[in-house]
Amino acid sequence: MSINEARMVTVPDARDMRFGEIFLVKPSGVDMYNTTGLNDCPVELWDALDLEEIRGEHDALQAQKNGPKYWMMDSQDLHLGETVSFGGIAMRWAARAPLSVVQAGGEAGAKPYNVLTPTKEQKVVYSAGKPVHELVDPGGHAYVMQAHGPEFTLDSLATLGDRLALPNGWQYRTRVLSEELVLDLGPDETIYAVMDDFRQVYTRI
Repeated sequence: MSINEARMVTVPDARDMRFGEIFLVKPSGVDMYNTTGLNDCPVELWDALDLEEIRGEHDALQAQKNGPKYWMMDSQDLHLGETVSFGGIAMRWAARAPLSVVQAGGEAGAKPYNVLTPTKEQKVVYSAGKPVHELVDPGGHAYVMQAHGPEFTLDSLATLGDRLALPNGWQYRTRVLSEELVLDLGPDETIYAVMDDFRQVYTRI
C-alpha cells in the first residue's frame, strides 16, 4: 500500500476524537492502520485483539497496538487507503514509517525524543484561540502534539511537562494560538516527528 493508492478524507471536529492503530512491521517498513472516520476503537474489541494472530494473518514480522489515543487538532485532511478488519475493528491504511520506529526501541516502539521521519500526506489545522502543547528541542524546533493518551484529559495537558523525563535541552510548553496553525504534510517533504514518555505523538512545525 502507498500514498498514491490512498484517497483524501476530511475529518472535522477532530479535537479529542478517540482512535486506535495497528502497526504491521514488515521488511519494507511499518504499515500503520487507523480507525479514524470509521469507529471509536471499541474497548471490548480492542482489549481482545490477538497480536500474534494478526501478525500471522498479514505475514508480518510483528504486529503492535498503538492507542487508544485522542486527536489534538481541530480538523484534518488525511490520505487513507484500504480498509482492513483487525479482530472486528475496521481500520484504514494511514501511513508507512521506517523500520527504525521499532528497531530503535524494541517491541515497545521508538524511544522517546528520537526523531522519526514517517511518510504520509495529511493537512492538520489547529484553530485560533485553542491551546496547543509543544515539545521544543535543543535546536529550537517546535513539535506540536498530534494526539494525547488516555492517561490524560485535555485540561491536564497544561501540566504534562511536570511528568516528562525531558532530555537535556528539551522543553515542554503550552500556548494559546493567536492565529490558525496549519501543518500541510506531503510525501515530497521530510516529516519530523517525536514521541514523549507516554508515546504521545508530536509533529515538527
